[in-house]
Amino acid sequence: NDIQALASLKAARFLHILSLDLAFRNVGDAGAQVLASLKETPFVHNLSLNLSANEIGDAGAQTLASLKEAPSLRTLSLNLSAMFVIFGNLVRAAGAKALASLRGAPLLHTLSLHLCNNRIGDAGAQALASLKEAPLLHTLSLYLSSNRFGNAGAEALASLKEAPSLRTLGLYLSNNKIGDAGAHSLASLNEAPLLH
Repeated sequence: NDIQALASLKAARFLHILSLDLAFRNVGDAGAQVLASLKETPFVHNLSLNLSANEIGDAGAQTLASLKEAPSLRTLSLNLSAMFVIFGNLVRAAGAKALASLRGAPLLHTLSLHLCNNRIGDAGAQALASLKEAPLLHTLSLYLSSNRFGNAGAEALASLKEAPSLRTLGLYLSNNKIGDAGAHSLASLNEAPLLH
């Protein structure tokens, strides 16, 4: 099928920038596995995958997290948002924990994760907060609207202020269950000396 054919891109010797818009294509977890093979593309440094509304769950998210092994990857945008209830992805805490392992990508400096309308919960938000450990990450955008987390998740995300290289942070958290305590924790992000 079309998704399987995309695996051949990993053989492109001089491919540096790759953007694939595959929204609403029934990619599923099996297709995510095929796309994860792009980690074998030796010189891609900028990768954008729009996989919104593709019935991708935790297994697919775990597979896509292996993109951290791409040897030249510096910028990654990964969209696993669900668009509607019937056209969705279903990433839960386990998938978010796997995606948090992207912090291990050795050259990654810009990361955008779109997970709106999934179900990562507090445990997933807490896992994503570990992205602060990515040594070179200077730009991070987390789109986490409608993910069923509350104060515990928000408090964990506030710890992103500890990231050593982070200069730009975008957190999109609408339609969660964040109360005053979580909001207060997020306000502490203004204490981070390098963030703007």
